[in-house]
Amino acid sequence: MLVIGLLFYIIISLSFVAFIVFIAYLIQPKGAVGERRVSKLLESLGEEAMIFNDLYIPKKDGEMTQVDHVLLSAYGLFVIETKNYKGWIFGGETQRNWTQTIYKKRSRFYNPVMQNNTHLKALQHHLNMDVPVHSIIVFSDAATFKFKEPFQKAHVIQTKHLKRTIEQYKTQEISAEQLIRISKLLNALIPKTKQQKNEIKKQHLEHVKEIVNSKKKKVNAVKTEPITIDRVVMEPASSTSVDTCPKCGSNLVLRNGKYGSFYGCNGFPKCRYTRNHDFNLNRSHL
Repeated sequence: MLVIGLLFYIIISLSFVAFIVFIAYLIQPKGAVGERRVSKLLESLGEEAMIFNDLYIPKKDGEMTQVDHVLLSAYGLFVIETKNYKGWIFGGETQRNWTQTIYKKRSRFYNPVMQNNTHLKALQHHLNMDVPVHSIIVFSDAATFKFKEPFQKAHVIQTKHLKRTIEQYKTQEISAEQLIRISKLLNALIPKTKQQKNEIKKQHLEHVKEIVNSKKKKVNAVKTEPITIDRVVMEPASSTSVDTCPKCGSNLVLRNGKYGSFYGCNGFPKCRYTRNHDFNLNRSHL
């Protein structure tokens, strides 16, 4: 009985641990799931390919840009941006924002080709070497592309086509000496401790937040002055009869109200005479 009880306890404990691991997998960020899948695919390319994941590369202005994956091989340098999105994906190479549609729900996101182009420029600046760099945008296999035109500056593909896309490059473009030098420069970007990595990530997120807030301030700064019924939007009326109130003889002025423009008596509120804006000036109106 003691042995049976012990076995029962072990089974229950293992089941609980498995349950916790399963829940942790479900609640992890979707982006992390996509990046992990891409990392495993890249590892299957063989020992000749050197993989660098989650790099923070310095830009010309001194700020950092975060790159999901960099693959270094003799056939080129591949900069990979992962988008673990499903649904219909609409966009174009020169469009600033793309659209994801899932049933009737639509959401916009920044053009990943432009985003990865920033990564490419930062990487080329950091390496300071003339080597071929290829941009790859990887979406989930559950994504359906609705692009109207082919892409010229990047490969935009599903995860299942990643390996085939990289393996199509078969001409050696980077020498052994260059591979060693690039590898050292990329390894230097890898944080030595977890604390160092968290600090770099924190600084990067704060910078991104500052950019978002500055854009919001610019939008909020553009305000339109409300027009009220008391605001005169036309030059003073002349002394002709069509610009004179037929009731009190005061001038008529053009005003904006709830239902559009109209002529109102300058003697308001004592005189409440009004006339439609499209009134025919050749007719009298009482």
